[in-house]
Amino acid sequence: MFFVSNFIQNIKDKAFLKTGFSQLEHINIPVKAEANQIHIITVAYNNETLLVHQLKLLQKNVSDSFVFIVADNSPLENKRIAIRKICEENNIAYVGLPKNPYKMSSRSHGICINWIYKNYISQIKPAYFGFIDHDIFPVKKHSLIDLLNKQGVYGTWQGNKEFWYLWAGLCFFSRDLVKNTELDFMPTTIGTKQADTGGANWEVLFSTLDKEKIEFPASHYVNLREGEITQSDKMEVIGDWLHTFNGSYWMDVKPKENELNEYLKKLY
Repeated sequence: MFFVSNFIQNIKDKAFLKTGFSQLEHINIPVKAEANQIHIITVAYNNETLLVHQLKLLQKNVSDSFVFIVADNSPLENKRIAIRKICEENNIAYVGLPKNPYKMSSRSHGICINWIYKNYISQIKPAYFGFIDHDIFPVKKHSLIDLLNKQGVYGTWQGNKEFWYLWAGLCFFSRDLVKNTELDFMPTTIGTKQADTGGANWEVLFSTLDKEKIEFPASHYVNLREGEITQSDKMEVIGDWLHTFNGSYWMDVKPKENELNEYLKKLY
C-alpha cells in the first residue's frame, strides 16, 4: 500500500511541475533577465496583507535593482483574487500556481519553489535569485548582490554537525555557483534526521561548499506581544530581515493582524 501511495504521489508531483505558464493565470512575468538584477520570489498563501508590507519593505531596504515575483499557492479563490489585484495595482509579476498536491505543509511550500525554479528561474536564468516566505521582511538597507558576489549563497542556516542547508524561506543564490546544479527545495530525511524545506539541496549543493567560508545572518527572537507561543507572540530577527511567523495561520492561534500591521507599518 505504501508503494502504491508513493507511486500516485509521484504522478501528482510530476503533473504539478509540468503545468506551464500558458495553463495558468499570470501577469507581468519577465521573459528575460537583465544584468546585475536580482529576482526575489515569494510564495503567497491566503494572506494579501503581508504582501503589501513585503513590497514596501523590499522597496525601502533592498538596495539592488530587483524583480519581485509572487507565486500564489493560496487554496482560497477570494484570496487569489485579492493577491492578484495587489500585483496588478503595483505592477508586480504574478502567477497563480496549480492546485497543490499537498495540504499546507513544508512539502506544499517546497514543491511550489521547485515549480518556480523549473519553470521560471531555469528558463530565464537570472544572475541572482532567491526565495522568501510571505512573512519575511527586510528591515535594514543592504545589498544582496554584494553578498552573493562574495560567497555565492546567502540565507538562513539550518542543520547540525552532519549536514546543513539554507532554509527555503530565506535563501539567495548566484547563478554562477548553481548553474550546473538541479536544485531541489523539498524537505527530506538525511540519515535519521528530518530536514525542512530546502533540505534536499544538501546533497546536490551544500555538501560541496565549505560552510566556514560563508557568512550566515545571526538570529534572535523579539516579542510582538505578551505571550510565550513562538508562532503567535514572537518574531525572529535574522540579520537584516524579520520573520513574523505563521503568516498562513497553519497553527491556530489568537489573531495577531492588528499588532503585526501596526508594527510593520512603523518600519516604512
